[in-house]
Amino acid sequence: MIRGGLDLFRRETAAAWAALASLSALFFVITAGTFTSLGVVLPEMVKALGWDWSGAGLGFTLLGLATGLASYAPTVAIRRIGVRATLALGAALMAAAFGCLYAAQSIWLYWAGATLAGIGFAFLATIPGTFVLARAFRARSAAFGVYFTIGGLGGVAGPWLYFATHEASGGWRAYWLALAVAVPALGLIAAALAAPPEAEAEERPAETRSPGRPGRDWEAAAALRTPQFWIIVAAYTTYLLCEVTVNGLSVQHLTERGATATLAGGLLSAQALINAVARAVAGLAGERLDPRKLVIAALACLVVGLAALAAARDLPMMVVYVLGIGVGYGVSYLGTAVLLLNYFGRRRNLELFSLMCLVSTLASAGPFVGGLVHDRTGGFGPALWGFAAVAAVVLAAVALMRPPAAAAGAGGELPVEEVGRLGQDVL
Repeated sequence: MIRGGLDLFRRETAAAWAALASLSALFFVITAGTFTSLGVVLPEMVKALGWDWSGAGLGFTLLGLATGLASYAPTVAIRRIGVRATLALGAALMAAAFGCLYAAQSIWLYWAGATLAGIGFAFLATIPGTFVLARAFRARSAAFGVYFTIGGLGGVAGPWLYFATHEASGGWRAYWLALAVAVPALGLIAAALAAPPEAEAEERPAETRSPGRPGRDWEAAAALRTPQFWIIVAAYTTYLLCEVTVNGLSVQHLTERGATATLAGGLLSAQALINAVARAVAGLAGERLDPRKLVIAALACLVVGLAALAAARDLPMMVVYVLGIGVGYGVSYLGTAVLLLNYFGRRRNLELFSLMCLVSTLASAGPFVGGLVHDRTGGFGPALWGFAAVAAVVLAAVALMRPPAAAAGAGGELPVEEVGRLGQDVL
């Protein structure tokens, strides 16, 4: 499989490689600097500035909500001002975000920084990244695999980057200052190496049709009327629900079951590493396998992982949880993105992927629901079993799903004005 992946990549252009390298480096750093390290920096900020934890936790919530709710904005920006200008705008938003976090004295400035970071993340991460790579590469699944893998490794590296910066500087502000310089610089480099504006509507033809692809580009409006689109959205939202819940609740859940905090935290880090490796393997496999099969396998792993976490009281069951969630999350991320691309084509994938990200914001309710269940039952187990059941239902739907039948006008253009109305309807 590795040799086949190398053969696929040898046929790509230098410009495609440059775009992949710059976008992957950007994805790595923004993942490391936002979702994975904010929770590590927060205790220092709370201690130094005298905040309470309800206010501090709200900032993390604002980060997630802003990322999800802003998901459609990059689509509109790319269609109207181009992908290069969109990435440059995201770089400016991130500079402002990390500047607010660096200068934070009042909690309001911290909330503003977290919100701007969420919006900036939407403008710099997967939506423009997949848009550029889908047009730059013939081996799209493999390219996505590399991109998502490097982004996932940012999640592993984030806390360690903070610890290294803190040790060198003696404080937490230097970390936000370093990011305020590094992320905008990487964003501008990615903008310079992205597809030129006049070529943004074009794409490199695939040398072979992707497995499981009907071979038709759909209008966004026609795709939204198919059950297949919403099943894929449900799968994408389910894996996010599982991941955000596990990130937020697993350490406390396992310590209540007798694990040490060090072991519980180490298992979470191991799960992130397995997730990153799974993305790379899935990217290569996606060039040979129907991505629907990848999504089915991933959801099955999530069901097993959540069930193991819910029942975990010893190390072997905890290892099953780490493997199930790590593999399931990594493969789902890649599989759903490629499946959406295969079923509905590339012409309106930007709009459809953005709408999928927007709807998936519902997953942010997972930790809140888990906390409510804990308050009423004394544990997180019932909530985790419930989420496993949700994943099992979505698994059944994906297993029964077949490629969408061609609809009248499915291959036509959709005006930007109509795309905007679709976004307003969803919102």
